Amino acid sequence: MDSSTGVTDLDELLGLLEQETVQLPKHFDEINSSQWARILESLTNEQRLRLWDKIDSSHASSILAELHEDTLQQFLAVLPQGSIEKTVCASSQSEAVEILEALSQKAARRIIKKLTPEAKNRVELSFSYTEEQVGRYANQQVYTIDANEKVAEVIAEIKESENTLASSNFIVLNGDFHYQGEVSINDLLNAKNKEKIAELVHSTEITLLDQQPLLEASNLVKDSQKNYLPVIQSDGRFVGVFSIQDALNVFQNFYEAQVAHMGNVSDEDLFSPVIKSSRRRAVWLGINLLTAFLASFVIGIFDKVLIEVVALAVLMPIVASMGGITGSQSLTLTIRGLATGQISKGNLVTLRNKEFLVALLNSCCWAVLVAFVSFYWFENVALAIIIAISIMINMLVAAFAGVYIPVLLEKFGIDPAIAGSVILTTVTDVVGFFVFLGGATFIFLS
Repeated sequence: MDSSTGVTDLDELLGLLEQETVQLPKHFDEINSSQWARILESLTNEQRLRLWDKIDSSHASSILAELHEDTLQQFLAVLPQGSIEKTVCASSQSEAVEILEALSQKAARRIIKKLTPEAKNRVELSFSYTEEQVGRYANQQVYTIDANEKVAEVIAEIKESENTLASSNFIVLNGDFHYQGEVSINDLLNAKNKEKIAELVHSTEITLLDQQPLLEASNLVKDSQKNYLPVIQSDGRFVGVFSIQDALNVFQNFYEAQVAHMGNVSDEDLFSPVIKSSRRRAVWLGINLLTAFLASFVIGIFDKVLIEVVALAVLMPIVASMGGITGSQSLTLTIRGLATGQISKGNLVTLRNKEFLVALLNSCCWAVLVAFVSFYWFENVALAIIIAISIMINMLVAAFAGVYIPVLLEKFGIDPAIAGSVILTTVTDVVGFFVFLGGATFIFLS
């Protein structure tokens, strides 16, 4: 293993797995939960089960929580039920939520019943929120201070507690578990022993509402320059905390999903069953086929001019390609802006205008270049003018579509990272072919 990069020799590991009685060498002990998760994702389910028996069980819950959704579902489907129950019962609240989410409702309910009353309450509270609400991922296992306690009592409790936040501040609640604010360790040490905590509390300017969108909450934590922000209900009741690490995980998952969705394979397990993978991809292949038929239909409308002017068939892909690239640039920028909370109703028009002007400038440059090449190639001035105008129009429409398609998809609850590229390709192909071939029909066949 290369300790500097954390990359394990997979061939060595695969060789060891073939020898079921052999224990893993000592250098494998240096691998953390995240690295073990990546290794498991590189194996088949049969190999995962062999490896699972050799991994330290104390890391089991954190490893499972690090797996991508589809891999976790595939692996849990073959893990013995007893092993899953044991892992969940020994896990933290956040890890338990990650694992239980990947199980069927029936299996999850069966395991939840076996949790301790305290753990059961925490998990059930998490599942009372949707996957898009920050309350689902708020860490409830945090150390809190009663506002009515005295300083000496609190300091004694802190010394004995193993569940304090890695922070210089402590969360203060009243007797009804309503959030009051925070108190610093310095204030506690400098205060009089008989002084009440309520007298030392500093109110926090920023709090997160439990039903707040996850991405919005993540951005607030990132911008707050704090290690965490408290999550509360509308009546002020404390739910938990959402940390900067939680926010970074949200951003990482979002961008990983974005990259995966470019190929329309989502977070598909590398070794998921053939039928399941085929069914998933077939849906997108079918959608792409429909859009291709639509583009072909537009081309078919202008079959006469294509027969008369063969050069049109040669130049058609250029028009569609230039529009596609322009649109994808605007699309990517807009999706990123939506993810980071940088785009709102107030600045959407400004972004659209900026992208429109960028497309206008680029389309003028490249349209002129393509026109010169077309004229040199086919010695036809009319053809050169038509392709130049078509490229300009298609690039401008593509920029407009690249901005508004993600916004509209998000408004209707559809992930723009999944559907945006398919719709954009349809728009640029149809508009490009229609303008180019329509213009050619008007010039050459009128």
